[in-house]
Amino acid sequence: MLFRWLMIGCQSLLALVLVTTVSKKNPLLFLPGNIIAFAKRVRSTLALVSSAAIDLRKLEKEYEDIERQEDMLFTLKEVQGEEQLEFLETAAESRRSHEDADKQMERQLKMLQATAPLFSELLQLTGRNGAVERMALGMLQGGASIGDVLVATADAEIKLEQAKLAALQQKQMSMQAAMTGQQISQSVPAPAAVSPDNTELSSDKVSLLMEAAKVVGLKTECIQVDKAPSYERLVFGAKISDYELLPKWKKAAKLAIGEEYDIPMYVHGTELVAWELPLSAQQRTFYDFPVRQWVEGGRKIVLGQSLDGEVIVDLASEDTPQVLVVGTTGSGKSNFLRAAAYALLMQGARVDICGGKVSDYEDFPLKFPNKQRGLEGFPHRATAHPKGISINSMGKTFEYVGEYFLECNRRNSMTKQELEKQPPWVLLIDEYKGTVPLDAEQRKTYDQQLCEVARRGRGLKIHLIIGLQRGSKRTKDDPQALPPDLRDNLPCRIAFRCVDATSGRMVLHHRGSAVTSLQGRGDGIVQSGLLDIRFQAYKFEEIPCNELQN
Repeated sequence: MLFRWLMIGCQSLLALVLVTTVSKKNPLLFLPGNIIAFAKRVRSTLALVSSAAIDLRKLEKEYEDIERQEDMLFTLKEVQGEEQLEFLETAAESRRSHEDADKQMERQLKMLQATAPLFSELLQLTGRNGAVERMALGMLQGGASIGDVLVATADAEIKLEQAKLAALQQKQMSMQAAMTGQQISQSVPAPAAVSPDNTELSSDKVSLLMEAAKVVGLKTECIQVDKAPSYERLVFGAKISDYELLPKWKKAAKLAIGEEYDIPMYVHGTELVAWELPLSAQQRTFYDFPVRQWVEGGRKIVLGQSLDGEVIVDLASEDTPQVLVVGTTGSGKSNFLRAAAYALLMQGARVDICGGKVSDYEDFPLKFPNKQRGLEGFPHRATAHPKGISINSMGKTFEYVGEYFLECNRRNSMTKQELEKQPPWVLLIDEYKGTVPLDAEQRKTYDQQLCEVARRGRGLKIHLIIGLQRGSKRTKDDPQALPPDLRDNLPCRIAFRCVDATSGRMVLHHRGSAVTSLQGRGDGIVQSGLLDIRFQAYKFEEIPCNELQN
């Protein structure tokens, strides 16, 4: 069937060629010219067709580009529309928030106008016109919110109550010392308050501080000058509304006085600000360790003298069961550790000294001998005789910590009556960083056992006194530093002079930067609970012979 159609097509084409090439004069003859003309027509027709096809392709590409551009424009318009909508929504939301804030401010102003007169009348009627109430009224008049005023008032009342409790605790400690029969045979002069006009040095410092206050626009006056063994405390009056100028006053005073380190300044009471200015070495007062009568079974450590009298730390107290001491060379740390060991030995405690320099305690074994009876599981250690002491190198600290850990487990199973018959155990670790094992497994065991002794020992008559050269945080680069768990279980903190303020902040609960302003040679700060006192430690060069008992 297909072949037939092809034959018909060929015949038709041949007939067409013959017809177009026929001569007009003689149709029977075909001219070659006609054939050539026909070929030319076919060629021109094909050229036209090919050019038309090329033009059609160009037009198709142009239309595709136009459609692509239109799609892109449409997409951009949609994105811009969404962004504009988001911007408009954000602007509307911020406008609503500003309007709400304005309305709230108007309500607070109306409330202030209504409450301020009533608040003043209430203060006058009730008679409560103290510093806290005046501070609250000033904040209300300054535009502070009621919530902020309540929070600030509560904080101020808490601080006042803490100050009252601290004074009450100091009074109770002094009464307790009097009741237990502790008497100082050698009279020690207590620091006394002096007037600014009595000492030329005090008047010079007062005038410099007054000039610094005028520079920053603070109106104040010197009310009292208290002379401590190592510093002078200058008390100035300042209104609570001017407390925001205190940082500027501190900077100006540092420049005026010419001190290299920061000068301690703090709120001393209601509208009172205190400065602690150091005394020179010639002006300082040093005290020898006083001769006293000790009470058997006590756990008191005599530190030194302060503006409020003698400072005593009782390891039997819940606030001071474990002690952490920091101080650089020459600050008085070793002197304190000697005095603490002596005081505890005189009260019948077992004292084990690890680390530090053995030569610092070479006179103790002759005065406080130790019976040589081996302990089961610890052949290196002899049973402690009352008022007996053992002095060991840093390498044996790990063994002693293990012994104290087992003693905690043993005493933990005792009754209260049995525990009262046990003598106090005190582990004194000087230069703690040098006693930490280098091996990772031993160090882990050492830290865990020492933390358990610090945590549980407070109720088992087992105590720690740990000394540091400087405070540093336990890191991978410094694996022998004090771990945070152990530091948290040493609530009584004593700081002597340090090279940098970081050590003070790591050890003291607050006012850590004050350690750089301490004068060294026994000038220290003790903090625990509500206790926060700067003191001058007693000099302990030789053991008093007349206090020893056979």
